Amino acid sequence: MARRRVFPSPETRAAQKLYESLIVTGVGIALIGMATTCYLALSEAAIAPFDAWISGQSFF
Repeated sequence: MARRRVFPSPETRAAQKLYESLIVTGVGIALIGMATTCYLALSEAAIAPFDAWISGQSFF
């Protein structure tokens, strides 16, 4: 079966670059959020290592 070659138009390529940049931005925001959460959890654990876990308190 013959395949048809499709050459993307400049408008299609621009839209694809926009979508790719939005995806990269979203992934970056998610990674920054996870890193911030881990940092806050570790910094809180360094201040009071067992107090928050035993008493059932959470600070963030």
